[in-house]
Amino acid sequence: MRASFHRGGRRRGSAMVLFTAMLPTVLVPLVGLAIDASKVYIVQAKLSSAVDGAALGAGRLLGTDANTTEIAGEFLNANFPSGFWGTNSLTPNITYTSSFTSHTISVSATVNVPLLFARIFGQSQLTTVASAVATRKETRVELVLDRSGSMAGEEASLQALAQQFVASFISGYDELGLVVFGSSAVVGYPTGRPYNSSPASAGGPDNNFETEQAGGDMVDMINDLKAGGDTNTAEALSLAYIELQKANNRDQDPTRLNAIVLFTDGVPTSFSAYLNNPSNNSLKATSKCTYNPATAGTASTQMIGWLGNFNPDADKMADMFGSGLYRMASSPNDNNTAAYWMANPTEDLNVINPKTPISGCKNLQATESDTDLDDLAQIPPQDSYGSSTSDGTAYQNSVLYNTFKTAYNSSQPTQGYQIGLASWNAADNAAQKILADTNLNVTIYTIGYTGDGGVDTALLNRIANTVSSTNYNAAWQTGQYIPAGDTNGLAVAFETVASAILRLAQ
Repeated sequence: MRASFHRGGRRRGSAMVLFTAMLPTVLVPLVGLAIDASKVYIVQAKLSSAVDGAALGAGRLLGTDANTTEIAGEFLNANFPSGFWGTNSLTPNITYTSSFTSHTISVSATVNVPLLFARIFGQSQLTTVASAVATRKETRVELVLDRSGSMAGEEASLQALAQQFVASFISGYDELGLVVFGSSAVVGYPTGRPYNSSPASAGGPDNNFETEQAGGDMVDMINDLKAGGDTNTAEALSLAYIELQKANNRDQDPTRLNAIVLFTDGVPTSFSAYLNNPSNNSLKATSKCTYNPATAGTASTQMIGWLGNFNPDADKMADMFGSGLYRMASSPNDNNTAAYWMANPTEDLNVINPKTPISGCKNLQATESDTDLDDLAQIPPQDSYGSSTSDGTAYQNSVLYNTFKTAYNSSQPTQGYQIGLASWNAADNAAQKILADTNLNVTIYTIGYTGDGGVDTALLNRIANTVSSTNYNAAWQTGQYIPAGDTNGLAVAFETVASAILRLAQ
């Protein structure tokens, strides 16, 4: 036992000698280098954060009259205090470049970090560097807001969120427009009336959306917004598309980022139609309508208005009925102001006005009965903007079809269920027409407010062409669908979409 004890004691003594010998030559330098490395890491992280903040802070003002290089320098100095951890010689390099398509600010900086223990090896300081880039693309955005009857009582929340969305963009630089829709849709901004649906006409999103004007600016129109009526999603998308085309034709700037932001709280229940179109007349041959069909090129003979699926929330198909023909807020014959239509959402629930086009018709008087559309032989194959109401079987993705599992039949126009499916088809095909336009390359963002009973998730994914869509097309712009169940969720949704459009990137 003693021999073993003495051998162990000698080994412990040897280890102590070895450790003592290594202390000044190996261990202390290693610990010192670790301390220096930690110091450099802390400085590097702080510098990177400061450079990122400078790029993003100045980036939000790209394209304005602000001196973005000076502002970026101020952000950098504020976020990286002089002498931070003993550093010296902070040297920024800030450049601003502008092209026809975008504005970019690049921020980089170097700073010297004094070292402590590395001096033993002749290294007194180390230079660290960080860089960041922010790009601000020129944008053209059409904001499309659902103000149907289910939004009644919630206008104030929608107004506040829409105004915050507008404030995310820069008046005088970005271009914004507004479409609101209930039973029919109307362009709220720009405010020119009567409405001209030709893409070659004046109008379209512009950069004066927050500039006080005689007819009211975009914020004024949002403030005037009231809820009521059905849900004509197809016409809203078609008007938004026309407005983007108008702006593109006006600016001759094909490089602008084009976007549509669609907010809705329900499912499509109406669409706009040309019933006695001479190229595809939907009236029965036995109908007593005077203009059967219309006279080509003569507006006073054309039956153009919107049709609705009345009582769409019924538990039975038989309790729904198709009804119309009603006036359209965007009729070229309507001389009401945009402010009038913002504040009077149900004025398009009147029978077509003027009544001349429906002279002699027995069952187009909108009496809210199951014979309202009995003058029709079929549901029109297209809406009045050319979007198909009966294209394939895509409608089988709809909430309405999956509730009743009954196939679409265009020969049953008096059935509200069939009008509902036609409305869904028109909205789906209106979106596909927009997405397939490789000249504009429109990105569509959809926000679905689920707090009023639910939305058609499949349709909103299809409209946005998300990767979750049942019809995803990689050749089209990929958008986003964002559901929200309450006001807080909606605020996040609008903010998320605004950030995505602004394209601020490091």
